[in-house]
Amino acid sequence: MTSIKKALRRAVLNESGVERVKSRHPWLFRGNLIQAPVCAPGDIIAFTDRRGQVLGWGLWSEGALCIRVLSFGSHEPDQMELLRSRVERALAVRKCWCAGEESFRWVHGEGDRLPGISADLYGDVLSLQLSVMGWYRHADEVAKVFRKVKKLSAIILRNDTKHLEKEGIPREIKPLLGEMPAEPLKVKIGETYELVDIAGGQKTGAYLDVRRVPALLDPLYEDAKVLDCFSYQGHFTLHALRKGAAEVTAIDQSQSALERAKENISINGLPCAKVTFRCGNAFDIMREMDADRARYDIVIMDPPPFSPARGQLDSARRGYKELAVRGFRRLDAGGHLVFMSCSHAFTRDMLLDTLNDAARDAGSVCRIVHEIHQPQDHPALLGVPETDYLKGFVMGVEE
Repeated sequence: MTSIKKALRRAVLNESGVERVKSRHPWLFRGNLIQAPVCAPGDIIAFTDRRGQVLGWGLWSEGALCIRVLSFGSHEPDQMELLRSRVERALAVRKCWCAGEESFRWVHGEGDRLPGISADLYGDVLSLQLSVMGWYRHADEVAKVFRKVKKLSAIILRNDTKHLEKEGIPREIKPLLGEMPAEPLKVKIGETYELVDIAGGQKTGAYLDVRRVPALLDPLYEDAKVLDCFSYQGHFTLHALRKGAAEVTAIDQSQSALERAKENISINGLPCAKVTFRCGNAFDIMREMDADRARYDIVIMDPPPFSPARGQLDSARRGYKELAVRGFRRLDAGGHLVFMSCSHAFTRDMLLDTLNDAARDAGSVCRIVHEIHQPQDHPALLGVPETDYLKGFVMGVEE
């Protein structure tokens, strides 16, 4: 390749781009470029300053977020060698922080310096998402790297997330290695067993980022009345029953999720008779409960992301506040509210302010018992707020 061709394949950064590189941010945008490279989507390209000094290497995309950084410095990385090294490192970290667990996130994108890859392990089955072309076009090779690092019975490509079209990636769910599981997998998540549908479940099959949160309430479950909103397959409900809750009301808008929750209760040998299942919109059901004046010792609210983008922050705040007000009003004296947000654009301080306003409107005096953050297998990068998405609080209402 001539020097002219090499120059054309490089992205030249402006001052804002150079500053992002200095801060070791894993994303570069079109607005950070003076010159875009001449290359195909998914190619590894160098990015340089105005003088032509190579600052690093990344995967090229055609969208506004055009470079996912693989490495900094002048040395061009071998993509699959880099992948194997970081996959091995990610697993070593999990062996430290997730010792004894069979279900956890093995690779968390930028948090493991592998932007565009999410990999969740359920026993010996890997649920894999490849959301950038630079990895997707090598999907078979990527799968082989994971299986070389750890023995796996199957690797399932679970590419049904948002924004894939912007990358030119088709939505598809298929096996890359092994076969698609014929039945839901029975795996231990946290302290209970759950049936995980790799092909049809939400996210990659389950919500692994909240698997440890129910244990924060262990001192409170005995003989408690529990309201589990957005319960999905019953992860919080299972834990509450296991720890001696007197009764649980589980709300979800998916009837199939509630049916799976019933199966999960059964496989754990827990009393399904203690659970009331209500299928419908949580806002509507909470309004009905206001009229009924039902009271609970524990109210759990783990809603879907209301603000995936900054332009939706105001509507997200309104939604979160309404839920929190209704949650506070359903608490008996001395009860506890668990409230979480998984929207990275909705910051911790925004959530805290919203909960404070809700408590005031509900006439509640609260103390923060626990602060919730994403677990160690969902690492956030220091200085990269986009990777810090899960936040929440356990709040006790004073009598």
